[in-house]
Amino acid sequence: MFVILPLTESPQAEVIVICGLPLDSDLLVDVYGKIVSSFYQASKQNFLKIELIEAAILDSLKYHFGFLSSSLYQRRFNLFCQRLKQMVVYFEPVLNLEPDDLFISGWEALARNPENHTAPTDLFTAAEMWGSRFTVELDRHFLSVACESYRHARKLTQRRAGDVVPLSVNVYPESIMRSAYFETVKQIVKDKVISPRNLILEISEKSELPHFDNGIRLQNPLQTFKSRLVEYVSQLKIRFAIDDFGVGYASVSRLAGLNPSHVKIDRELLQHHSSHIIINFVHELVGANNLNPAKVIVEGIDETISISLRSLKEIGVSYIQGHLIGKPQPEVYRLSQDKYDELKKMLLQ
Repeated sequence: MFVILPLTESPQAEVIVICGLPLDSDLLVDVYGKIVSSFYQASKQNFLKIELIEAAILDSLKYHFGFLSSSLYQRRFNLFCQRLKQMVVYFEPVLNLEPDDLFISGWEALARNPENHTAPTDLFTAAEMWGSRFTVELDRHFLSVACESYRHARKLTQRRAGDVVPLSVNVYPESIMRSAYFETVKQIVKDKVISPRNLILEISEKSELPHFDNGIRLQNPLQTFKSRLVEYVSQLKIRFAIDDFGVGYASVSRLAGLNPSHVKIDRELLQHHSSHIIINFVHELVGANNLNPAKVIVEGIDETISISLRSLKEIGVSYIQGHLIGKPQPEVYRLSQDKYDELKKMLLQ
Protein backbone atom coordinates (compact mmCIF):
# COMPACT_ATOMS: atom_id res chain seq x y z
CA MET A 1 0.00 0.00 0.00
CA PHE A 2 1.35 3.44 -0.91
CA VAL A 3 0.09 6.94 -1.61
CA ILE A 4 1.74 9.57 -3.83
CA LEU A 5 1.12 13.22 -2.92
CA PRO A 6 2.06 15.83 -5.56
CA LEU A 7 3.95 18.85 -4.24
CA THR A 8 4.97 20.78 -7.34
CA GLU A 9 4.05 20.46 -10.99
CA SER A 10 6.19 19.44 -13.95
CA PRO A 11 8.78 19.91 -15.32
CA GLN A 12 10.39 19.85 -11.84
CA ALA A 13 7.80 17.71 -10.14
CA GLU A 14 8.23 16.75 -6.50
CA VAL A 15 6.15 14.20 -4.61
CA ILE A 16 5.88 12.61 -1.21
CA VAL A 17 5.56 8.82 -1.28
CA ILE A 18 3.84 7.27 1.73
CA CYS A 19 4.36 3.52 2.00
CA GLY A 20 5.14 0.71 4.34
CA LEU A 21 1.85 -0.49 5.87
CA PRO A 22 0.08 -3.65 4.71
CA LEU A 23 -3.52 -3.39 3.56
CA ASP A 24 -4.84 -5.14 6.69
CA SER A 25 -2.91 -2.93 9.16
CA ASP A 26 -4.92 -1.43 12.01
CA LEU A 27 -2.88 1.77 11.59
CA LEU A 28 -3.75 2.18 7.92
CA VAL A 29 -6.79 4.40 8.42
CA ASP A 30 -5.42 6.59 11.23
CA VAL A 31 -1.82 7.13 10.15
CA TYR A 32 -2.43 7.45 6.45
CA GLY A 33 -5.50 9.57 7.07
CA LYS A 34 -3.55 12.03 9.22
CA ILE A 35 -0.75 12.23 6.66
CA VAL A 36 -3.15 12.97 3.81
CA SER A 37 -5.25 15.44 5.81
CA SER A 38 -2.21 17.34 7.11
CA PHE A 39 -0.85 17.50 3.58
CA TYR A 40 -4.16 18.99 2.46
CA GLN A 41 -4.19 21.55 5.29
CA ALA A 42 -0.59 22.57 4.59
CA SER A 43 -1.42 23.07 0.93
CA LYS A 44 -4.40 25.26 1.83
CA GLN A 45 -2.08 27.51 3.84
CA ASN A 46 0.08 28.04 0.76
CA PHE A 47 2.99 26.00 2.06
CA LEU A 48 4.69 25.66 -1.30
CA LYS A 49 8.02 24.40 -0.01
CA ILE A 50 8.46 20.68 0.43
CA GLU A 51 10.25 21.16 3.77
CA LEU A 52 7.28 23.06 5.26
CA ILE A 53 4.80 20.45 4.08
CA GLU A 54 6.92 17.62 5.48
CA ALA A 55 7.27 19.48 8.79
CA ALA A 56 3.49 20.01 8.97
CA ILE A 57 2.89 16.29 8.42
CA LEU A 58 5.36 15.30 11.15
CA ASP A 59 3.82 17.86 13.54
CA SER A 60 0.37 16.41 12.88
CA LEU A 61 1.59 12.87 13.60
CA LYS A 62 3.31 14.05 16.79
CA TYR A 63 0.19 15.90 17.93
CA HIS A 64 -2.21 13.02 17.31
CA PHE A 65 -0.08 10.03 18.26
CA GLY A 66 2.38 11.56 20.76
CA PHE A 67 5.37 9.45 19.77
CA LEU A 68 7.42 9.07 16.60
CA SER A 69 10.48 7.00 15.80
CA SER A 70 13.92 8.44 16.55
CA SER A 71 14.62 8.82 12.82
CA LEU A 72 11.47 10.90 12.30
CA TYR A 73 12.29 12.94 15.42
CA GLN A 74 15.76 13.69 14.05
CA ARG A 75 14.30 14.53 10.65
CA ARG A 76 11.92 17.01 12.28
CA PHE A 77 14.77 18.60 14.19
CA ASN A 78 16.78 19.00 10.99
CA LEU A 79 13.80 20.63 9.28
CA PHE A 80 13.39 22.89 12.32
CA CYS A 81 17.02 24.03 12.11
CA GLN A 82 16.66 24.74 8.38
CA ARG A 83 13.61 26.86 9.10
CA LEU A 84 15.43 28.74 11.85
CA LYS A 85 18.06 29.91 9.40
CA GLN A 86 15.38 31.64 7.31
CA MET A 87 14.31 33.90 10.18
CA VAL A 88 15.11 37.60 10.20
CA VAL A 89 15.03 40.08 13.09
CA TYR A 90 12.97 43.25 13.42
CA PHE A 91 13.14 45.78 16.25
CA GLU A 92 10.23 47.40 18.11
CA PRO A 93 10.91 50.56 20.17
CA VAL A 94 10.24 51.15 23.87
CA LEU A 95 9.41 54.77 24.74
CA ASN A 96 10.31 56.72 27.86
CA LEU A 97 6.98 58.40 28.62
CA GLU A 98 7.94 61.82 29.97
CA PRO A 99 6.38 64.93 28.34
CA ASP A 100 9.66 66.86 28.53
CA ASP A 101 11.92 63.91 27.81
CA LEU A 102 10.42 61.60 25.20
CA PHE A 103 12.98 59.21 23.76
CA ILE A 104 13.43 55.59 22.70
CA SER A 105 14.85 53.86 25.77
CA GLY A 106 15.20 50.36 24.36
CA TRP A 107 14.34 47.87 21.63
CA GLU A 108 12.76 44.43 21.58
CA ALA A 109 14.03 41.92 19.02
CA LEU A 110 11.22 40.13 17.19
CA ALA A 111 11.49 37.11 14.88
CA ARG A 112 9.97 37.61 11.43
CA ASN A 113 9.45 35.70 8.20
CA PRO A 114 11.49 37.35 5.42
CA GLU A 115 8.68 37.01 2.85
CA ASN A 116 5.78 38.72 4.64
CA HIS A 117 7.33 40.14 7.85
CA THR A 118 4.91 38.17 10.07
CA ALA A 119 5.89 36.22 13.18
CA PRO A 120 7.06 32.64 12.40
CA THR A 121 4.40 31.05 14.59
CA ASP A 122 5.12 27.62 13.11
CA LEU A 123 8.54 27.72 14.78
CA PHE A 124 7.15 28.59 18.21
CA THR A 125 4.42 25.95 17.90
CA ALA A 126 6.94 23.30 16.87
CA ALA A 127 9.35 24.22 19.68
CA GLU A 128 6.64 23.91 22.32
CA MET A 129 5.33 20.67 20.82
CA TRP A 130 8.62 18.83 20.41
CA GLY A 131 10.31 19.80 23.67
CA SER A 132 13.43 21.29 25.19
CA ARG A 133 15.90 20.40 22.44
CA PHE A 134 13.85 22.49 20.03
CA THR A 135 13.19 25.40 22.41
CA VAL A 136 16.86 25.67 23.39
CA GLU A 137 17.97 25.58 19.76
CA LEU A 138 15.40 28.25 18.90
CA ASP A 139 16.51 30.52 21.75
CA ARG A 140 20.25 30.05 21.10
CA HIS A 141 19.92 30.79 17.42
CA PHE A 142 17.57 33.74 17.86
CA LEU A 143 19.75 35.32 20.55
CA SER A 144 22.83 35.11 18.33
CA VAL A 145 21.04 36.48 15.27
CA ALA A 146 19.28 39.22 17.24
CA CYS A 147 22.47 40.50 18.89
CA GLU A 148 24.42 40.39 15.63
CA SER A 149 21.59 42.14 13.74
CA TYR A 150 21.43 44.81 16.44
CA ARG A 151 25.17 45.38 16.23
CA HIS A 152 24.88 45.87 12.48
CA ALA A 153 21.76 48.07 12.67
CA ARG A 154 23.04 50.39 15.38
CA LYS A 155 26.24 51.20 13.44
CA LEU A 156 24.12 53.36 11.15
CA THR A 157 22.52 55.53 13.88
CA GLN A 158 24.24 54.87 17.22
CA ARG A 159 27.84 55.81 16.62
CA ARG A 160 28.69 56.73 20.21
CA ALA A 161 28.61 54.26 23.09
CA GLY A 162 26.22 56.53 24.95
CA ASP A 163 23.71 56.31 22.12
CA VAL A 164 23.27 52.55 22.47
CA VAL A 165 20.12 51.57 24.35
CA PRO A 166 19.29 48.09 25.70
CA LEU A 167 18.07 45.25 23.52
CA SER A 168 15.47 42.79 24.87
CA VAL A 169 15.41 39.21 23.57
CA ASN A 170 12.76 36.65 24.47
CA VAL A 171 13.72 33.31 25.99
CA TYR A 172 11.83 30.27 27.25
CA PRO A 173 12.34 29.47 30.97
CA GLU A 174 13.48 25.99 29.95
CA SER A 175 16.39 27.43 27.97
CA ILE A 176 17.59 29.51 30.92
CA MET A 177 18.18 26.29 32.83
CA ARG A 178 20.29 24.70 30.09
CA SER A 179 24.07 25.01 30.03
CA ALA A 180 24.05 25.24 26.21
CA TYR A 181 22.08 28.49 26.37
CA PHE A 182 24.25 29.87 29.17
CA GLU A 183 27.36 29.20 27.08
CA THR A 184 25.78 30.95 24.09
CA VAL A 185 25.11 34.07 26.16
CA LYS A 186 28.62 33.87 27.61
CA GLN A 187 30.20 33.68 24.14
CA ILE A 188 28.17 36.63 22.83
CA VAL A 189 29.33 38.76 25.75
CA LYS A 190 32.91 37.55 25.41
CA ASP A 191 32.95 38.40 21.68
CA LYS A 192 31.59 41.87 22.51
CA VAL A 193 28.68 41.48 20.11
CA ILE A 194 26.73 43.44 22.71
CA SER A 195 27.61 44.91 26.06
CA PRO A 196 26.10 42.91 28.95
CA ARG A 197 24.58 46.11 30.37
CA ASN A 198 22.63 46.44 27.11
CA LEU A 199 21.26 42.89 27.00
CA ILE A 200 17.94 42.04 28.65
CA LEU A 201 16.51 38.53 28.48
CA GLU A 202 12.70 38.50 28.60
CA ILE A 203 11.13 35.52 30.35
CA SER A 204 7.58 34.97 29.15
CA GLU A 205 4.81 34.49 31.70
CA LYS A 206 3.02 32.32 29.13
CA SER A 207 5.50 29.48 29.75
CA GLU A 208 5.65 27.46 32.94
CA LEU A 209 8.87 27.25 34.92
CA PRO A 210 10.72 23.92 34.51
CA HIS A 211 9.71 21.34 37.10
CA PHE A 212 12.48 18.86 36.27
CA ASP A 213 16.27 19.08 36.04
CA ASN A 214 18.04 16.13 34.37
CA GLY A 215 14.95 14.01 34.93
CA ILE A 216 14.69 14.82 38.65
CA ARG A 217 11.60 16.64 39.93
CA LEU A 218 12.50 19.95 41.55
CA GLN A 219 11.26 20.54 45.09
CA ASN A 220 11.09 24.31 44.58
CA PRO A 221 11.07 25.25 40.86
CA LEU A 222 10.90 29.00 41.53
CA GLN A 223 13.88 28.97 43.88
CA THR A 224 15.92 26.78 41.53
CA PHE A 225 15.10 29.07 38.63
CA LYS A 226 16.02 32.14 40.66
CA SER A 227 19.38 30.58 41.56
CA ARG A 228 20.04 30.05 37.87
CA LEU A 229 19.25 33.70 37.13
CA VAL A 230 21.69 34.76 39.83
CA GLU A 231 24.43 32.92 37.92
CA TYR A 232 23.65 34.88 34.76
CA VAL A 233 23.61 38.18 36.64
CA SER A 234 26.72 37.57 38.75
CA GLN A 235 28.87 35.92 36.07
CA LEU A 236 27.67 37.60 32.86
CA LYS A 237 26.29 40.91 34.25
CA ILE A 238 23.13 40.83 32.11
CA ARG A 239 19.58 41.69 33.18
CA PHE A 240 16.19 40.03 33.03
CA ALA A 241 12.60 41.07 32.38
CA ILE A 242 9.28 39.38 33.01
CA ASP A 243 7.22 39.49 29.83
CA ASP A 244 3.43 39.18 29.38
CA PHE A 245 2.78 39.91 33.06
CA GLY A 246 -0.76 39.08 34.10
CA VAL A 247 -1.63 36.47 31.48
CA GLY A 248 0.50 33.50 32.45
CA TYR A 249 1.68 31.29 35.30
CA ALA A 250 1.75 32.47 38.93
CA SER A 251 2.53 36.06 37.98
CA VAL A 252 2.65 37.55 41.46
CA SER A 253 4.89 34.83 42.90
CA ARG A 254 7.32 35.14 40.00
CA LEU A 255 7.39 38.91 40.23
CA ALA A 256 7.99 38.87 43.97
CA GLY A 257 10.57 36.07 43.80
CA LEU A 258 12.73 36.95 40.81
CA ASN A 259 13.35 40.71 41.27
CA PRO A 260 13.61 41.46 37.53
CA SER A 261 15.01 44.73 36.18
CA HIS A 262 11.99 45.15 33.85
CA VAL A 263 8.35 44.05 34.01
CA LYS A 264 6.20 44.14 30.88
CA ILE A 265 2.46 44.38 31.41
CA ASP A 266 0.33 42.78 28.72
CA ARG A 267 -2.10 45.17 27.00
CA GLU A 268 -4.98 42.83 27.90
CA LEU A 269 -4.87 44.22 31.43
CA LEU A 270 -5.75 47.66 30.08
CA GLN A 271 -9.17 46.32 29.11
CA HIS A 272 -10.10 45.90 32.77
CA HIS A 273 -11.85 48.73 34.62
CA SER A 274 -9.40 48.22 37.48
CA SER A 275 -6.30 48.55 35.26
CA HIS A 276 -5.02 51.52 37.29
CA ILE A 277 -5.19 49.42 40.47
CA ILE A 278 -3.25 46.60 38.82
CA ILE A 279 -0.53 48.94 37.51
CA ASN A 280 -0.22 50.65 40.89
CA PHE A 281 0.05 47.23 42.52
CA VAL A 282 2.88 46.21 40.18
CA HIS A 283 4.76 49.44 40.92
CA GLU A 284 4.39 48.90 44.67
CA LEU A 285 5.47 45.27 44.40
CA VAL A 286 8.63 45.93 42.37
CA GLY A 287 9.53 48.94 44.50
CA ALA A 288 9.10 47.31 47.91
CA ASN A 289 12.42 47.06 49.75
CA ASN A 290 14.29 47.56 46.50
CA LEU A 291 16.78 50.36 45.97
CA ASN A 292 16.67 49.75 42.22
CA PRO A 293 13.01 49.03 41.36
CA ALA A 294 12.11 47.42 38.05
CA LYS A 295 11.01 49.51 35.10
CA VAL A 296 7.35 48.82 34.32
CA ILE A 297 6.52 48.78 30.60
CA VAL A 298 3.02 48.53 29.12
CA GLU A 299 3.06 46.61 25.83
CA GLY A 300 0.81 46.69 22.80
CA ILE A 301 0.07 50.42 22.82
CA ASP A 302 -1.52 51.37 19.51
CA GLU A 303 -4.27 53.61 18.11
CA THR A 304 -7.03 51.24 19.28
CA ILE A 305 -6.41 51.27 23.03
CA SER A 306 -9.22 52.68 25.12
CA ILE A 307 -6.96 54.52 27.58
CA SER A 308 -5.09 57.72 26.69
CA LEU A 309 -1.36 58.30 27.07
CA ARG A 310 -2.11 61.03 29.57
CA SER A 311 -4.15 58.60 31.68
CA LEU A 312 -1.38 56.01 31.50
CA LYS A 313 1.08 58.60 32.73
CA GLU A 314 -1.25 59.69 35.53
CA ILE A 315 -1.48 56.15 36.88
CA GLY A 316 2.29 55.80 36.96
CA VAL A 317 3.28 54.30 33.60
CA SER A 318 6.72 55.58 32.54
CA TYR A 319 7.45 53.27 29.60
CA ILE A 320 5.30 52.03 26.72
CA GLN A 321 5.84 49.79 23.71
CA GLY A 322 3.73 49.31 20.60
CA HIS A 323 2.76 50.47 17.14
CA LEU A 324 1.79 53.92 18.40
CA ILE A 325 5.50 54.65 18.72
CA GLY A 326 6.63 52.70 15.68
CA LYS A 327 6.05 49.37 13.99
CA PRO A 328 8.81 46.73 14.04
CA GLN A 329 11.49 47.43 11.45
CA PRO A 330 14.87 45.94 10.53
CA GLU A 331 16.51 49.27 11.46
CA VAL A 332 16.93 51.14 14.73
CA TYR A 333 16.46 54.89 14.76
CA ARG A 334 15.95 58.01 16.82
CA LEU A 335 12.47 59.41 17.43
CA SER A 336 11.61 61.78 14.59
CA GLN A 337 10.53 65.34 15.36
CA ASP A 338 7.05 64.72 13.91
CA LYS A 339 6.54 61.62 16.03
CA TYR A 340 7.93 63.44 19.09
CA ASP A 341 5.46 66.30 18.61
CA GLU A 342 2.58 63.88 18.02
CA LEU A 343 3.25 61.86 21.17
CA LYS A 344 3.84 64.93 23.30
CA LYS A 345 0.51 66.40 22.15
CA MET A 346 -1.24 63.13 23.10
CA LEU A 347 0.40 63.22 26.53
CA LEU A 348 -0.81 66.75 27.23
CA GLN A 349 -4.38 66.32 25.98
